[in-house]
Amino acid sequence: MFFTIALDVVIAFFVLSRQRRIRLVPRVLTLRLPIVLGVIGLIDLLSYTDNNTVTGSDWAWVLATLALGALVLGAIRAFTVRIWTSNEWVVRQGTWTTIGLWVLSLALHFVSDIGAAHNGAGNFEASSFLLYLAITYGVQNYVVHRRAEPLWTALGPIAGRGIQINFGQGPGGGGAFFTAFGGGPGGPGFRPGFGPGSPHDTEPSPSDDPTIIDAEVVDDDDGPPQLDRH
Repeated sequence: MFFTIALDVVIAFFVLSRQRRIRLVPRVLTLRLPIVLGVIGLIDLLSYTDNNTVTGSDWAWVLATLALGALVLGAIRAFTVRIWTSNEWVVRQGTWTTIGLWVLSLALHFVSDIGAAHNGAGNFEASSFLLYLAITYGVQNYVVHRRAEPLWTALGPIAGRGIQINFGQGPGGGGAFFTAFGGGPGGPGFRPGFGPGSPHDTEPSPSDDPTIIDAEVVDDDDGPPQLDRH
């Protein structure tokens, strides 16, 4: 039981620590982390039911908590997340309101855990925590993704492409490797990272494309540059 509680605390801290970071919103919805957490949580929940007697009222209490705390608050939280475009990507960042609703959502689960204890379902409620976390996190990510879809459409089909690497012969045989992050063709960017750019940003040239890494390639057989002798 101690290991389960410790694991719950670590995972909850990890999820909360990601909320205030500026992160990419994938063009294609992926729910890998919620699915993994949901599978672990479901196994934990079913393991409890195999070793303990669970009544219909216990199930009703847990399902009500999942519906209200996980589904409803997860959807509400998603509308407090800031979403904008930068560097031809859609990015997101949770606000302090998002954090507050997360705290409320987790507190609701623990309060319901105390209430369930009076009905004999306290341990059953506790064993559903990872499943609860997976559902509320998955709902939030789904709603954020739906909110981001119009921004992806406005950016066009080539936005959010992977980094491109261009290889070319450099003058004088000198090799160079560098990367530059700037505003994409769709609007102003932020250097470095993500965020609103300066209103004085100009249209970048191909050499300033933030998705391109230029590399000069030097053949191994090339000798040193020849100097003119006078």
